[in-house]
Amino acid sequence: MKTNTLHILTALLLVSACSVKWDIDTRFVPRIAVEGWIDNGRPAKVIISQMLPYGSGTESGALDMKDIPIRWATVSLSDGDNEEMLVGQIDTNYIPPYVYSGSSIIGQPGKTYTLTISYSGRTIVSSTVVPDNVPVRSVEVEKSPAGDTLYTIRIYFKDNPDEKNWYKVFTKVKNTDKRYFAAFMGDISDEVLTEDAFITVNRAFRHTRYSQYTPYFTANDTVFVKFTQVPSAGFEFWSSYENEVTNGANILFPNTENLKSNIDGGRGIWCGYGTDIVEVRIKDYIR
Repeated sequence: MKTNTLHILTALLLVSACSVKWDIDTRFVPRIAVEGWIDNGRPAKVIISQMLPYGSGTESGALDMKDIPIRWATVSLSDGDNEEMLVGQIDTNYIPPYVYSGSSIIGQPGKTYTLTISYSGRTIVSSTVVPDNVPVRSVEVEKSPAGDTLYTIRIYFKDNPDEKNWYKVFTKVKNTDKRYFAAFMGDISDEVLTEDAFITVNRAFRHTRYSQYTPYFTANDTVFVKFTQVPSAGFEFWSSYENEVTNGANILFPNTENLKSNIDGGRGIWCGYGTDIVEVRIKDYIR
């Protein structure tokens, strides 16, 4: 059985922004959780957090989400030819609200990027490749069977039959979301696809809005769909996350195992994304 730990994989595990009381065992040495990504044409972003034990029985007081992020790490990125230091700063679009960002190294398809994190005498390393971006060829919007005012989005693309490929979808709803969130059931392996493929785009599942969740969109929504090709490690991570969501488990305390990880010395994901973004104004597709 694994240790029951709080997995703060920041862009994924959306919890309430209010203060939370935690019982922290002060003898516990926190493991480090990482969520980092680099898209083609964009610099890297990395969120580093602490994985803390829950329910140790101590009375150590309150721990707010602002106490979870690691703010004093040294974070470097290499593309094999160049290296840069990522700069950390507060970013309230994320929980915890602290992000390390790059600027000079820009993601390019086919290149490998190595992330190195040094903190409290520990070194964490991970490498990822940025896959080719696969363009969205067309978009369809259909009325949902769940109601006359709800709609589904479907994106079409061409899968290369001579390669093994994996895909992940993110969405950002204008005036609702400040950043991209993982679309519900939005990861897929091409073994189940034909060459002329499509994916149904669901609204992102938000843990802070569990009771109001619907996978559909409304007529007034403008949805930015981020369609990405990911390496195998990224697909494995997102699939394990998706399994926890669809099985009704508590993502903060997975039942059987930690989420899949490609972080040497910690937990989490460092992932390259071959990205294509399309804007879908639902009203434009309603006839």
